[in-house]
Amino acid sequence: MKVILAIETATLAMVLAATALILGGTVVTRVAPMPTSDQARAAMLKMTADLHPARIYELDVGWGGLAQALARQFPETRVIAIEMSPLRWAVCRLRAALFGPENLEEWGDVLKTDLSDGVLIACFLCPALMTPLDPKFRSGLKPGAHVISNTFALPGWSGSTTCTARRFTRTTTTAELNNIVFHDG
Repeated sequence: MKVILAIETATLAMVLAATALILGGTVVTRVAPMPTSDQARAAMLKMTADLHPARIYELDVGWGGLAQALARQFPETRVIAIEMSPLRWAVCRLRAALFGPENLEEWGDVLKTDLSDGVLIACFLCPALMTPLDPKFRSGLKPGAHVISNTFALPGWSGSTTCTARRFTRTTTTAELNNIVFHDG
């Protein structure tokens, strides 16, 4: 009986700790965890397939699925995944360690990270985080850099290529991918 109680207590403690880390990460990042759908990820990979980026950044990487897919699509390219939430960052590191491919994960603040060497910037950020990135993209990226945004458009930017990926959840269809913007200085 004591063993069962100990297991139940340990399980409850782990669930509460995971919940606290998810909520804490949501407070820190101001965004609840929302993974990129398979359909959106496929559309984003297709849109970037003809690029030859020397450096890729994924901003607010979440659980790491898109960063891993980009690293597989561009095996010779350094993929830098930025995540502010400790739990999501830990999940990304674990996924990379277990399933590869070799890519660099960094824990940091998307608003403080130097992106100037980025050739492809991928993000799935809400408008509250996209707006402060606008001046950073405009003044910090080199001409020819590509910014691909899942779901939320960059305010004031118009995409040179737009793709809509549809995901069916029961009877609801939602648009997942809004635009890719080519920054030309």
